[in-house]
Amino acid sequence: MQDNILFRTHVKDDDLSVLREILRSTEFFYDNEIDIAIELAEEHLLKGEEKSGYSFIIAEKEDIPIAFTCYGKIPGTQDSYDLYWIAVHEKHQGEGIGKTLLRKVEEKISDLFGRYIWVETSSRPLYNPTRKFYQRSGYRVTAELPNFYAMNDDKIIFVKRV
Repeated sequence: MQDNILFRTHVKDDDLSVLREILRSTEFFYDNEIDIAIELAEEHLLKGEEKSGYSFIIAEKEDIPIAFTCYGKIPGTQDSYDLYWIAVHEKHQGEGIGKTLLRKVEEKISDLFGRYIWVETSSRPLYNPTRKFYQRSGYRVTAELPNFYAMNDDKIIFVKRV
């Protein structure tokens, strides 16, 4: 399943359109959400990982990104990190790539002496598999903010101690 998949931690200029396509292919994200993800990648490109605060892990097959994650330390905290994005191109979902990416993020954060990973997601039915993915990976719901994204679209906040 994951044959010939390589992982890298830097964003290249020509990744931006491919990252956008990965997000679009999932059919989970609104256009404005996709724009935000690309802004984070652009910020990483412009300022670098340390100054931008955005770290990436990109999974690629035959030199083409097929999945990515973006995370970063939460400013003003001692050891908490946000997992901003994790997305796998729809053609590669179900291959364990998301699970591998999540494990790699957890390892990186642990190596940086991070102790908590926070994840926010939607309560929409479309996100049921996403919420189950986090729960199977050891994340627990710590808060639900009603109607946060829109009417009947709550923000669900997960946390995991690493």
